[in-house]
Amino acid sequence: MRRSWMRGFGRCIAGAWRATRGAVPHVSCLVAAALLCGGTCRAAAGAAPADAAYPVRSIRVIVPAPPGGTVDLLARVLGERLEATFGVAVVVDNRPGASGIVGNEIARRAPADGYTLLAATTATHVMAPHVVTGLAYDPLQDFVPIINLAYQTKVILASAALGVATLAELVALARRRPGQLNYASVGVGSSSHLDTEQFAALTAIDLVHVPYRGSPQTIAALSANEVQVLVASVTAAQPAIASGRARALAVMADRRAPLLPDVPTIAETGLPHLDVQTWIGFLAPAGTSSRIVADLNRALNRILRSADIRAWMEKQGLESRGGSSAAFGVEVRADFDKWGKVTRDLGIRPQ
Repeated sequence: MRRSWMRGFGRCIAGAWRATRGAVPHVSCLVAAALLCGGTCRAAAGAAPADAAYPVRSIRVIVPAPPGGTVDLLARVLGERLEATFGVAVVVDNRPGASGIVGNEIARRAPADGYTLLAATTATHVMAPHVVTGLAYDPLQDFVPIINLAYQTKVILASAALGVATLAELVALARRRPGQLNYASVGVGSSSHLDTEQFAALTAIDLVHVPYRGSPQTIAALSANEVQVLVASVTAAQPAIASGRARALAVMADRRAPLLPDVPTIAETGLPHLDVQTWIGFLAPAGTSSRIVADLNRALNRILRSADIRAWMEKQGLESRGGSSAAFGVEVRADFDKWGKVTRDLGIRPQ
């Protein structure tokens, strides 16, 4: 913009020079010419907004989780399609820590120019803020929603070494051994934390919380019997289930998961219904122009409608979503209120 202003000012001076037919103009003439063209120069500088040619350089997607998890995989697959759509590189930047708080804070501080996006989830964006104190950002005011990418279904897992084959057997064992079974999560306020606490409250069992850095680490801990219980996405759980190191006991949704057709829902086991499907979506720092948000939303909706992406997501246990940024914003706010009530009802105090 500075170069544009200087070019405009130069044209003004040149005009003043021509108006004097080559004679050296008086300084006052030059000043007058500059003042007369001031509005034109500013208009010319402002005529091409920063996002007019968006994007013109690489886009960074911050994933507040380690590589290898569901959110990371989805961000990378969609990032490749955005590269093909926009013709610029899309770089995934993994920033795990503190149940997603670290990555969210980095995204909040980024310029609101459309070149930094945040791959957020129900857990990182509307669960964790209710149980983590001292946040340096407001999850609702400091970000603008772009699109809901997908829903992910959760499954209750038990370590194979525990020797239980059904959810009823797990509950019975936990009641006989209160406070002696461990469960893993990816941190305080994460979905694996709050989902398990909801399950424990529903079944009146006492499990010990053991937080880990990320989803791959929780799966490894369960496989090694460091912990005995884990609530994980169907996607993340697949390798451990297939290898026999973990047993899938129940799906936490209102219907069975296509990838686990033989695993009942919680309601089918005789317990009350408990649906904890969570979303994965893209957000941007507050102040990002509506034009850029609309461009990204439009491109991502087209990508999500493509047959091969839908097929890939189904294989990962994800339900493709899409829709408007406004609708996603309504969902984010409603879930923020919902999980605030859940944490209060469970008696989970902010830490």
